[in-house]
Amino acid sequence: MPDTGGVRRPGKMAGMTNPEFRTDLYRGIAGYYDAFRPPYPAELIGDLADRTGADGTRRLLDLACGTGQVSFALRDRFAEIWAVDQEPAMIAVARQKAAAAGEVARWRFVTAGAAQLNAPHQAFSLITIGNAFHRLPRAAVAARIRDWLTPAGHLALIWGGSPADGDAGWQQALRETTKRWQQRTGTAERIPAGYEAERAARPDAEILRAAGLEVIGRFEFAVSTRWTADSIAGYLASTSVLSPVALGESAAGFDQDLRGELHAAEPGGEFRQESAFAYDLARRRPA
Repeated sequence: MPDTGGVRRPGKMAGMTNPEFRTDLYRGIAGYYDAFRPPYPAELIGDLADRTGADGTRRLLDLACGTGQVSFALRDRFAEIWAVDQEPAMIAVARQKAAAAGEVARWRFVTAGAAQLNAPHQAFSLITIGNAFHRLPRAAVAARIRDWLTPAGHLALIWGGSPADGDAGWQQALRETTKRWQQRTGTAERIPAGYEAERAARPDAEILRAAGLEVIGRFEFAVSTRWTADSIAGYLASTSVLSPVALGESAAGFDQDLRGELHAAEPGGEFRQESAFAYDLARRRPA
């Protein structure tokens, strides 16, 4: 789901197509990203692997991979994994994790934007994008994905994991606090105006169909999560609009205010969330 801290950005429909995201949105936050992004549920990963016939003999491409939350979860079901992200620090962390596991030989780490990646024709049986398709040049990337997929290959857009998803009192306080600080510091301007309007006008499913991909459906998995003030603050530090890099001198003040508002909403300090992760599945349509 979009990484905007819960704030909806205004947009203009007229003359606005394919708004571009900054390439430095996640600079300086790889450590937070790896430590505080919730893992994708094992049930989702297993279902995705089974549904797409991942049997340990094929090749996976994880686009906009971050520090490898998707690709490491799926690695036992593939013979070769490509992990691609435009942020060098994200790739460095993912490479270190593979080295620590003694698995570097079957990984290929590439620092590149999804639309700029040079990859072989019909090389991947599964391509995954975790919480990121909305900030890619969707039409261009979807067209390239169709070319990269094997004739029976699949694309999975995976979503979920934000502590702000829900209606509990502490989640309302979280959304109000993040909105206030984005407005105060101007970090909401890091997200291009109009991207939500453009996405509403051309939903992901429409983009995929236009690129020659057949949309199969969405598969959801309920998850119970127990957050703490530390893990919520860490998650927000991993986002494009509320990271210490984005907030600059306001980072300490935001952290203090956030923790105060969370404590006021939930004095016990345990923040329980009932939510869902999901993946949208598509496959390569024959020419």
